[in-house]
Amino acid sequence: MKRTILICLMVGTLLLAFTQTPHVRAQEATPYGQADQETYIHVVVKGDTLWDICEDLYANPWVWPKVWQMNPHITNPHWIYPGTELRVYYEVARFFEESTAVEETAVVEEAPVVEEVTPPPPPPPPKVPTITFSEIDQVGFITPYVPEGMGVILGGKRQRTLIGAADKIYVQFREGAQPEVGDRFFIFRTSLLFKHPITKKDVGYLNTILGVLEVVLVAPDHAKAVVLSSFQEMTATDKLMPYKKRSEEIAVQPGAEPIEGNIILAEWGTFLIAHRQIAFIDLGANDEIKAGHRFEVFQEPKALTSRDEEIVLSIQPIGELLVLAVEQETAATLVVESLAEFTPGERVRLITGE
Repeated sequence: MKRTILICLMVGTLLLAFTQTPHVRAQEATPYGQADQETYIHVVVKGDTLWDICEDLYANPWVWPKVWQMNPHITNPHWIYPGTELRVYYEVARFFEESTAVEETAVVEEAPVVEEVTPPPPPPPPKVPTITFSEIDQVGFITPYVPEGMGVILGGKRQRTLIGAADKIYVQFREGAQPEVGDRFFIFRTSLLFKHPITKKDVGYLNTILGVLEVVLVAPDHAKAVVLSSFQEMTATDKLMPYKKRSEEIAVQPGAEPIEGNIILAEWGTFLIAHRQIAFIDLGANDEIKAGHRFEVFQEPKALTSRDEEIVLSIQPIGELLVLAVEQETAATLVVESLAEFTPGERVRLITGE
């Protein structure tokens, strides 16, 4: 009986040693330090996949990414080969608890999302009334001197005295003002010196815009051009200056301080001035006049004398002007309202307020 018990103990000891030997040998062959207390080595056999291994070890194939994460020597989780050693946890739940704790901590540390509140858009600016004046390119200007210009017209290709729209002409530019093909120029003519209708002092020279041309050919001593627009017939010796398109939209704006002046000249030299004509006044940029300002044309009040008293009549407005362009001491205006024809010398007053 004792012999039988002794034999059974010896057999049990041998079996226990046999079942533990592979794990011990694997740990000795592949040392992993402290992780050996919680993990062991699984050797891949033919037909193994991470999915199948996890299903067999943990009854949950979906944990295979965690096993792959533990084995960085596996470059492609879909291809594992027989003989490859995989380190796996004894209890996969422990691995999940540690990973989840780290992930949760990271989420807690994230800064709170603050929704940006978009402020409402500012109200649109008040609509400014405008007046369209399509003939703005025809408006002349006054200078206190005779402009030299960049060049002159030599003549027409057909040897005609008068030049008009679509005509091909020859022009000559002064030294240092050589143009390029495609450049455009105003054609203008300068009048004789004129005087102020009231003070009789010299005012300057009226420069009348006659048309617009475009250079089509450049030669060493001249250029060839075509007349794009003709506002008035042109002749040889009419001068050129660079073209710059003016805005046809004039924004109407009130003046800041009331100021008075006079009409000094009408375009084309006419004496009687009426609706839609261009008139020049003796106020300009030096007086803080701007395009879009309006002027009231008025006549001085008259006094009537009776036997007992003198009666002064009120000011009589006879028209309204809109400033189109401004020079230093003068401004070009458009007659937008005319109750009667008026002449150079009439009084004008800047309209303030709305």
